[in-house]
Amino acid sequence: MKYLYSGPVSGVTLADGQEIMLYPGKEVDMPAEHEYTQTLLALQYLVPVQEPAKAKGGRATGDEASAEKGA
Repeated sequence: MKYLYSGPVSGVTLADGQEIMLYPGKEVDMPAEHEYTQTLLALQYLVPVQEPAKAKGGRATGDEASAEKGA
C-alpha cells in the first residue's frame, strides 16, 4: 500500500529482506499489515495515499470542471 511519509529520514529492512528508505514528503510502498507500518501510522508519520477516483459518467468537479470548460 502507498503512504505519504512525514517523519525523519530513516530506513528499515523488513523480515523478507526488503529494504525501504523513508524520506519526508515522499511516497513509500509498505505492507499495510506489517508491525512497523502500524507503528509509523500510530506515530502519524504515514498517511495512506488516496488514489484519485474518477467516476465513469459522473460530473467533473473542481479543477476537472475548469479544464473541461477550457479555463
